[in-house]
Amino acid sequence: LAQDESWAISSRCGGDLQSPLQVMDLGQSGATQADMERAAGLLQMQQVIQGQKATMKILGHCFERCVDTPEDSLAYKDQQCIWNCTQRLFDSEQFMVKRLNAAQKAKGGAL
Repeated sequence: LAQDESWAISSRCGGDLQSPLQVMDLGQSGATQADMERAAGLLQMQQVIQGQKATMKILGHCFERCVDTPEDSLAYKDQQCIWNCTQRLFDSEQFMVKRLNAAQKAKGGAL
């Protein structure tokens, strides 16, 4: 998951990721290299967790939408419905990330 994608996913899922600038500020405040690496590692872990939360939210939405009554196993049609639903939502997410990135670049170029 690219950093820009994790920011977009996090913002839509109520995440509170630190900006890379906040992590970089550690270097200007006299933090050691180990502190900076630790902060970068924590930021990366937080981004992974936010991505997993977004994935579970999408899967939960699709499961509720596709499965009327849960049984011991999923019927083929339910599996297909969940697959198609998640793919549409992930594709939409990817589209939105690209749009947000393009808008940020355009805004940055206009300044």
